[in-house]
Amino acid sequence: MKFHILDIFRIRKKFKEYSLDKKRSQEYRILKNKQKEFVNLLNSYHHIQYNINPFLYVGTNPKEVVYIEDIRITYQDYFEDTQPVLYIVRNPYIKVKQRKQLVNEIIKKWEYDYYKDIDSKLKRILEQASFIPVKRVEKIKNRRINAYMACALLFLILLRQYSFLQVIPYVGPAFTKINRLLIYTRYYNIASIIVYLSIVISMYLIIVKVYFDKVLKFGLSAKGFLIKERDRMLKKFKPNIKKIRKHLYKLTKCVKVEEKYQINELFNSKIIVKRIQRYGRNVINRVGIFTSYYKEILLVSKILRLIHFGLIIYLIISLFLVNNIAFW
Repeated sequence: MKFHILDIFRIRKKFKEYSLDKKRSQEYRILKNKQKEFVNLLNSYHHIQYNINPFLYVGTNPKEVVYIEDIRITYQDYFEDTQPVLYIVRNPYIKVKQRKQLVNEIIKKWEYDYYKDIDSKLKRILEQASFIPVKRVEKIKNRRINAYMACALLFLILLRQYSFLQVIPYVGPAFTKINRLLIYTRYYNIASIIVYLSIVISMYLIIVKVYFDKVLKFGLSAKGFLIKERDRMLKKFKPNIKKIRKHLYKLTKCVKVEEKYQINELFNSKIIVKRIQRYGRNVINRVGIFTSYYKEILLVSKILRLIHFGLIIYLIISLFLVNNIAFW
């Protein structure tokens, strides 16, 4: 089996389509996919409250809080009043191991609420991308286009006063009678119209097919693309958790830290969220326009095909009448 250099691009294309199909079949809710990760911790989250979630606050104008250490936490069963993060992680009356556990729970709470917020923002977009009704659209097949192109070619040959078709055994006499019919100006003009109409229908169907296939592919791959972008965002978000945990762990060990950790140094996921929302709305608008007008587009082709079919039937009937052939 020979291997061609273009096979690399075909394999890449197939792999990309497979990846999008796999993404499209995934559950779009982040918390649903991470249910096992949070299942043992959800019951304890009710006792943790905060004034700022750094993962959601990043990218905004830092009027209230600038640093992670200044975020105020209400932690029941440990502290009576609301305390800043720095006080919690530096508290000398709590063991280092326990302080690290508190840090993990606080970060886990921030992470959980972050995923919850992202799910709520992307829910409508991803749900609509999941139920785009493009699967019910009729597809234009190549054989239909080829049939009209063949019809145009056939009538172009028949329009000549003499064609090689007349010398074909068995069917040659039939083509001779057709050529005799086309001697009359009326039938010649009708045959000419059929040629032009066949070409017009072929070109129309080609344009419609390209448009249909593009929108179908665009619509069907929309959810997979959106989930892929969301996963890319989450991949960039993950280092935020590690950075905050590492920084706060140093504080729990009473290690001297020269500078506080600024919230705006974290990865800002709002840009990608807006891009996903913008792309999702674009998909919904495009496919919405497509599904609104595709019936009218097909109706035009059906009318043209009906006229085309009627003219051919008229020529066949005229052929029988002109040549005095009786119907059986």
